[in-house]
Amino acid sequence: MKAKALLAVLGILVLAGSAWACEYTSFMANADCYGWTASGTNTVCGSRDTLAYVVNLKQGGEIIATFSSIFVVWATDPVWSFDVPWGMDLCGDYVAEGHFYYISPDDVTSSHDFSIPFTCDCEEGGCHYTPGYWKNHAEAWPLMELTMGCVTYSQAQLLEILNTPVRGDATIILAYHLIAAKLNVANGADEPADDAIARGDRLLCMYPLFSNPRGPARDEILGVKDELCAFNEYIVPGCGDDNPPTGEMSTDIRLAPAAPAEDASWGAIKNIYR
Repeated sequence: MKAKALLAVLGILVLAGSAWACEYTSFMANADCYGWTASGTNTVCGSRDTLAYVVNLKQGGEIIATFSSIFVVWATDPVWSFDVPWGMDLCGDYVAEGHFYYISPDDVTSSHDFSIPFTCDCEEGGCHYTPGYWKNHAEAWPLMELTMGCVTYSQAQLLEILNTPVRGDATIILAYHLIAAKLNVANGADEPADDAIARGDRLLCMYPLFSNPRGPARDEILGVKDELCAFNEYIVPGCGDDNPPTGEMSTDIRLAPAAPAEDASWGAIKNIYR
């Protein structure tokens, strides 16, 4: 009788020990530019335990993607692992933060957290550059001619335009940013600017370069210029040291310097419209 009682007490202790032993016996996590991984082994209470995770991808302190799930770990196979891609191209500095925890009938609160910083290289050619950059880096141009408005220009003619003082002419300042935007797109910049570029072309067809329109037409041209300026000055993570580059030109129509006497090349460009 005493032996049976002792066995019963031992059985209670074993069951109680199992209930208290729901925990992670091993845990590993990692994150890189392609995705995150986590693996572990658990001491399971009873036949199975239910666990869950939440993994956040952050950039600049903001959450840009969240991954979460509930999963079951069985006593017969207490080893688990995850290998999850981000599902997007990453460029810049990030932090992956994860929280793995129990959801079980025993209400066990054992958990594991991780926080892993990592940096992803940006694809070459994805940066945005200003008119001043393209003016001073002719060797970097991805195209040797561009159609702007209703006219096709050679690189030499486009460089002459970029060196032309604004003198209050909205078509010239629009041309600065339209040239830069088209070169940025050809160079791999993927921030959308198609609509602003199309409207810039349409306006330069209606109001050719050097036409110096006034009134509502001028206001519309400057509005599109502002959109293209924002596109050209957009800083892609990883490109901050290069944009805006040295040798920047003034594209503020109010600050443009007085024009020197026209040279033959500038006159040649203007002759296109005569």
